[in-house]
Amino acid sequence: MRMKYAARMALAAGAAVTAGVVGASPAAAITYGYGPWYNENKGAVAYFEKHGDHIKICDIKSDDMYANIYVYDKTAKRFQVDLSDTKNDGHCHYSSAADGGSFNLPENHWFEMTVSVTRGGGSERYKTYEIYNNA
Repeated sequence: MRMKYAARMALAAGAAVTAGVVGASPAAAITYGYGPWYNENKGAVAYFEKHGDHIKICDIKSDDMYANIYVYDKTAKRFQVDLSDTKNDGHCHYSSAADGGSFNLPENHWFEMTVSVTRGGGSERYKTYEIYNNA
C-alpha cells in the first residue's frame, strides 16, 4: 500500500513540475533593457532587449483597438518587423532573433520602434522611439 501511495505522490509531483515548466513563457524570463514604451494614449506598451532582439508588445486598454509595434531599419532604409497584440487579455505577443528572418535585427544599425494602436485599417495614437542595436 505504501508503495502505491509513494508512486502516486511521485507521479503527481512530476506532473506539477511539468505543468509549471510548460505554462511559463520563455519570454517572461527576459530582462528588457528598453521600455516601457507607450503609444500616445497609453493603449499599448512595448519592450525591447538587444541581446537576442526580443520584442514584446501588449494591448493594455479595453477599447476595441489593438496594439502594434513597427520596426524600421533606418540604416538600411527598410521595414523590418510588424508585431501585434489584438486583445487586452493579460497576454502579450513576443518575438526574438530565434524566430529567424526579419526578426533577427542587424547589428550596428539604427532602428525606429513605433508603438501604436489600430482600429480598422489605420494606425492611431502612435509614438516613435529610436535605438542603436549594437549587441
